[in-house]
Amino acid sequence: MTNKKENLRLLISLGIAGVMVAAILWLISQVSSTIVTSSDQTQSSSSFTNKPSLMNLGTRILVKVQTSPEKTDGVKAFAEKDFTTAVKKFTDSLKNNPNDPETLIYLNNAKIARDNSEAIKVAIVAPINFDPSLAEEILRGVAQAQNEVNNQGGINGKKLQIVIASAENREDSARLDNELVEDKSLVAAVGVRRKAEIYKEKGLVLVLPVELPNQAENPNNTLNSQPNISTNNYLFHVNPLYDNLVDTHSRYIARQARNVAICGDVRSSRDNSTSSSNQILVEKYTQAIKKYGSNVISTPCNLADKNFDPKAFVDKAIETENASGFLLMPSIRNIYFATKVAQEVKGRKPLFASETMYSATTLQNGKDLEGMVLPVYWHRNANKDNPFAKNAFQLWNAQVNQRTAGAYDALQAIIAGLKEDSTREGLQRVLSNPNFSTSGATGMIQFSPSGERQGEAMLVKIERCESCSSGTGYDFALLNKK
Repeated sequence: MTNKKENLRLLISLGIAGVMVAAILWLISQVSSTIVTSSDQTQSSSSFTNKPSLMNLGTRILVKVQTSPEKTDGVKAFAEKDFTTAVKKFTDSLKNNPNDPETLIYLNNAKIARDNSEAIKVAIVAPINFDPSLAEEILRGVAQAQNEVNNQGGINGKKLQIVIASAENREDSARLDNELVEDKSLVAAVGVRRKAEIYKEKGLVLVLPVELPNQAENPNNTLNSQPNISTNNYLFHVNPLYDNLVDTHSRYIARQARNVAICGDVRSSRDNSTSSSNQILVEKYTQAIKKYGSNVISTPCNLADKNFDPKAFVDKAIETENASGFLLMPSIRNIYFATKVAQEVKGRKPLFASETMYSATTLQNGKDLEGMVLPVYWHRNANKDNPFAKNAFQLWNAQVNQRTAGAYDALQAIIAGLKEDSTREGLQRVLSNPNFSTSGATGMIQFSPSGERQGEAMLVKIERCESCSSGTGYDFALLNKK
């Protein structure tokens, strides 16, 4: 009897001990799980600062003016990782709207994900929320280059994946740059960034597809002052610097007009970047026109002023200060107001304009702008053997401009460099090599050790045309190459 009681007590003790051990093991596992989860959350929080990523492969529609039910279904399928459906929906969307570069980029990204292809990732920084027209022009060049290289098999067998980076507001702009340079899966970026020093500091190649008047003035862009620049330069300009445009154009203007009236586009202090850019452009033209022997009259003209009266300005400029030529410098969004000035000038004095008016929007008002001369880096007839313009028209069912050509060339330079070395550091070395060159829409691309590209500007004139491809009855004709 005693043995039975002792055995029972032993079994109970063992049972209690077993339960205690199990409880201890369970607590340990819970603590371990909590530590791992906490670590993950901390890493996620530090990486994204509790805000959604500003980079997008195909899960959001950023270009709101280019929206369709098929495109909406495509981004939804992409977000759900149903890439087969995403490919179908994006393809259907492009059939209805072939002039949509965002959808073409998403389609190529979806194909890469569907096929589980090896890929190299490059970012395009597009000012979608600040200048949607410019953003679409740049996106078309990038989309065309991506589409071509992927259809040809990719870069050494790896497909090119494009991530679109776009800030919602100016406060997010710096966060966007930080997010790009810290993403080690990115090997390069295309875009215009006024504070580009971080790309050099963090070692991410940035190729600028368009030039801005104030890029040379940017204190953060210290390329020209750096020693041994060929070893540490990460910024590359695919077009000649803006001073080339200004100089070529000003020399021509000074031969045509003795007293030049300039219309700038200076915005409120709330938009400092645009203000500074346009003000610098006005100053550059003023200095260059005077250098070539003509004068700039003092009658003020601000296309961004809501109270601006085009007729009063033109009459005063001609009657009071003997203006013999008018130079218009609108932002892309204010081409309409520049046209109003041109309507008042029409037939009275020569008209000139900055390269921002090299756009399809300008030709829609061709009857008021006929004879206007402006500078450009690229024209489809400058090199008729180059297939870019023809291929672009077939792809987009529309003519493209130099901003699209510049974006195309920016990515072409990156693609050529990645074929030799697909690492961040290797790409920088390849592009900095004085022996590097590749062919693009604007001709042979080659960079100086400081990342600049040498080249001359061209002049174009708005002329009437018979059954021309613009569909407006007017077109940009080369002055130096008829």
